[in-house]
Amino acid sequence: MKAGREKINWNEQFKLRISNADKSRQKHEVIKLLVMMKIIEKHKADRVWIRLYSEFPLENTGLIPDVYYENLKEKSVICYEIQKDLSNDYINRKTKEYNNYEIPFFTVDLIVIPLLDSPDNLTELNTWLDKFIV
Repeated sequence: MKAGREKINWNEQFKLRISNADKSRQKHEVIKLLVMMKIIEKHKADRVWIRLYSEFPLENTGLIPDVYYENLKEKSVICYEIQKDLSNDYINRKTKEYNNYEIPFFTVDLIVIPLLDSPDNLTELNTWLDKFIV
């Protein structure tokens, strides 16, 4: 299926896609799951207004954010990237790439979640992630 807003597969939203099942990526995938769960929980009363995907290819960009969150009511998009390497070069490059992604009448923001700063304990990790959920 070609990526793009006009080709959204509504049956795939709210589902977690595993980008890499390697054991070294377990924490990354757990964080992705928790981010999605937190967004769904936050919007349980108005879930019909949100679109939520993991590993969602953005049309004509080559970008695939770990979590793509769209709020139709607020006309906003937030792309979450869970990243191990948070060099200034990476942050500048990704910010520029996401700033170039446009959806008419929507704002588009990027939130980078620093994988190396995240707690190992699941309870602590769950609380730590709260600061990234908008």
